[in-house]
This record gives sequence, C-alpha cells and structure tokens, in this order.
Amino acid sequence: MKEKSIVIRERTPVEIILYSVFLYLCRMSLRDVAMAIRIFVKRSRTAIWKWLQKFGSMLREHIADKMPDVVVIDETSLQIGDMNFWFWFVIDPETRKVVFFMISRSRTNIACRNLIYKMWKMYGKLPSVAITDGGPWYLILKRYGIHHEVVSGGIRNYVERVIETIKDRTRIFDNYFPSKRWKIRHVHLWFSVYIFYYNWIRSHQSLSNNSPVFYDRGIKIDNEYERFVLALQEVLQC
Repeated sequence: MKEKSIVIRERTPVEIILYSVFLYLCRMSLRDVAMAIRIFVKRSRTAIWKWLQKFGSMLREHIADKMPDVVVIDETSLQIGDMNFWFWFVIDPETRKVVFFMISRSRTNIACRNLIYKMWKMYGKLPSVAITDGGPWYLILKRYGIHHEVVSGGIRNYVERVIETIKDRTRIFDNYFPSKRWKIRHVHLWFSVYIFYYNWIRSHQSLSNNSPVFYDRGIKIDNEYERFVLALQEVLQC
C-alpha cells in the first residue's frame, strides 16, 4: 500500500508579509522582493503577488481619509498588457492626495456618472467644486450639485505630474505577471495598494518629505516604514 505524503505548509509571519509589500511599493520588483526576504523565508513571486492583491482588496476603500470640498479631476489613457483603459483621478489640490480613482473602458457621460456615484458611495459626500479640462463628459457634474470650473494649465499642471508619477510606477511592474492577460480587477487592486502608499506613506519633497495624509494632519513622521505601520493600524483597525 502506497503511503500518501504529508505536506506541512509553513505560515508566513505577518511581519514578513508587511515588509514584502513595503519593499515592493518602494520600487522593488517581485523578483527582488523574493530575494530580499530569502534570509527569513523562501517565497515565490506568485506568493508575493497574492499578498499584494489581498492588501488591495482590504485597502481599496481606504486610499485616502476624507473628501475635500475642492478637487481636480483628470483622466488619462494607460495600456496594461494588451488592453487599454481610461484611468480617472480625483485629487485634492491642497494636500495633493489622490482621494479617488476609477478605471473604465471608455471616456463618456456614463463613465463620469459612475465616477460621481462611486465617490459618493465611498465617502458619503461629494465635493462642492470640481476643476477639470474641457472634456464634454464633465458637464454632467452640475446635475449633481457640483460647481464645475474648466481650467487649462495652472493647478492642472500639478495634477498631470501626479498622474505621470503613478504611470511611471506602472512601467516597472510585471505587466504580464502572473497571467498573460490582465483582468481589470487585478489592475484595480494594484492601484489601490499603490495609491494608498502614495497618500499615506510616500515622502514628497514639496511637503517637507512627509506624506500627504500626515502632512495634512500636521503630524511629522520621517520614517516611511513607520508611516506604513501607523497607516495600516488606522485603516484596518489593528
């Protein structure tokens, strides 16, 4: 009689998972993260990717802490793998937080209406003023009591730099990992994790090397990993 082999799976300590996610957000590739944690545990790129996706599902409602009265809205085309999407970004011009984002396959009135509904669903309120470019899909904002201002240049130049920063990060992640064809959910969860990092953790020179959320609160925290831990404790109520 042939005996069945018993495989004992070792649970990864949560500290290692947190550290791995942090390293990836700090511009390391999945391969480099796997090598960095090898002195503690041996884990594959697939395992690390799954940790990122799980974090994305937990953080997607907590990318920022509040909806401001005035926002700047912009959209940009971004190709992930062999698919093209429209990415909509809602940014607080005062604190530079990305307070909301949405991914759509089109740039239409219906897509803009979905953006408005999803913002309200997340925060329970809408901004009083929205600054955009001259896209005709933004005319629908007035129907929802949002004062609409069309601006070219000026404040929108900064928003475009924020978007370019985010797009730059997408250029170095593994576009075809773990499958050859991305699902939109994978992309959305990845962006949830990265924008959480951008708002709560990433140092911004223009904000005295603080993150947008903690700068807005008047709290000075120099160490990014300390911000990471404090942010997770707050949003996940650890």
